[in-house]
Amino acid sequence: MSLSALCRIWIGVLLFFSTIPAYGNPVIMATGEWIPYTSETLEDHGEFTHRVTRVFQEMGIEPDYRFYPWRRCFDSVVKGRAWAAFPYAYTPERAEKVMYSEPISCSRTLFFYYDATGDREVPVFRQLSDLKPYRLGGITGYYYEETFKRAGLTVEYVNKEIYGIEKLIRGRIDLMPVNERVAWHLIHTHFPQYADNFKFIFPPLTENLLYLIVSKAYPRGIELLKEFNAALKTCVEKKYIEIDTCK
Repeated sequence: MSLSALCRIWIGVLLFFSTIPAYGNPVIMATGEWIPYTSETLEDHGEFTHRVTRVFQEMGIEPDYRFYPWRRCFDSVVKGRAWAAFPYAYTPERAEKVMYSEPISCSRTLFFYYDATGDREVPVFRQLSDLKPYRLGGITGYYYEETFKRAGLTVEYVNKEIYGIEKLIRGRIDLMPVNERVAWHLIHTHFPQYADNFKFIFPPLTENLLYLIVSKAYPRGIELLKEFNAALKTCVEKKYIEIDTCK
């Protein structure tokens, strides 16, 4: 074999390996239904998902979005079946099992209640113990689950916010913690005739930054997280995307 032919073979081998994605392509991402942030039915799968997609474009990597119930999203990340899931708020309990990206958005969670007559007494909320007399709703797998448990609150969990809002209308629960934007979207979309009867109490339960939670078990997950954060910073600096803050 001539030297030139051998060189051509080596060049071909190098080109072949240079096209192999470092982490596998596409990268598996888990998310759920949380309109307007993320949804299988929305354009670009929602505003949060759109930002994540733009960051991956900057990285030259394709995300593969898998829509699951929220508990399965978290389990998929912990077990390394997905590189990341979103959007999630930070909790110490989660941080023991997963890593976090830089923040991408913000969520303000309020306790909503339903007042059909207009004269319902406004629930008092200064600390969680004030809510012990009330029947609360909640979403299985959400960040507040352990907090409510430690506070000794009575909570009836469902797997979608819309079911909690239905329970408010039917009087089966008294209060439901929901992201402010998510709640009003659901109310005006599905229950517009009842919109004037929905109210909320202050202060907010939480004002949280929202992140990707990232697997410690996914192949080369740490390296990919570093690249994602760097690409996220680039996208913000170049004004490809804008990050919501809680300020």
